[in-house]
Amino acid sequence: MLPTGDSHAQPLPAPAVRQLDDLPSDVLYKLLAGLPAGDVVRTSVLSQAWSSRWESVPDLEIDLDDRVRDWESAAGFLERCAAPVRGVSIRGIPLSLFDRADGWVRTVAGKSPRSLSMALNMTALPSLFACNPGALADLKLVTCVLPPPPPAFAGFRGLTALDLDYVLFSGEKGWERLEAMISAATPTLEKLRLANIGFEHGATGGAIPGAWIIQAPNLRWLELRLTMAGAGSWELGNLPKLDYANITLNAQEPRDYGSMVTALSSVRELEIGNFDCATFQRRALLPVGNPL
Repeated sequence: MLPTGDSHAQPLPAPAVRQLDDLPSDVLYKLLAGLPAGDVVRTSVLSQAWSSRWESVPDLEIDLDDRVRDWESAAGFLERCAAPVRGVSIRGIPLSLFDRADGWVRTVAGKSPRSLSMALNMTALPSLFACNPGALADLKLVTCVLPPPPPAFAGFRGLTALDLDYVLFSGEKGWERLEAMISAATPTLEKLRLANIGFEHGATGGAIPGAWIIQAPNLRWLELRLTMAGAGSWELGNLPKLDYANITLNAQEPRDYGSMVTALSSVRELEIGNFDCATFQRRALLPVGNPL
């Protein structure tokens, strides 16, 4: 929970507060940024001068989850905290407030987060694309819907880590958008996890998913759990620096294992398995620790 102040907290003695006030601003803000965001907000009880000082502290790590009792206050905190923020994690939003989630993402985007983690109930997030594409380095989305980005959006080019789990790409040719999302980050992307990705197609989204490629020359860690039907005909491209790979495939879909293993030739630690959608069982084809 992120309170705006705790009426039961005891203010520090005046000499202790003065010692904090005597610190250079950059040192003070660095110290405060290392605290949980809720504790930084609680400094508002120290003195009148500190009542809103937390609003000037950059690089906060903000974690909102099901422990939050007042989501309206949490939303107000997001609006008032200083930019940039180091990281924001939002999960556990009550079902009655899911329609406001994208608005909160828009607020977060204005804070230029370097890390963003969202776990929602298949909520569309068009405001995600308002995040600073050069600042966002770590993106994790769970049970979210990604609509098409604005035409001028060129991708999150500064990503070092991308984790998508139960994410639906709505609209046309979502598989091409996922490929473009990965490609935009190729200079910096080192860690990639794709699990249970889906593409809207058929009556609502157009064509059946087509071919797409995972290509990231600086990638070192890869986990693929593309077990859902309709993930398209994906392939592995150039991955010369890959050290670790854990891949689970849909046993019912055809796969060129030869070309896939060739693309994984640099891997030091590898596990490949098949997931049977009929039995919900996973069968390992190559265990961890077996180099090629």
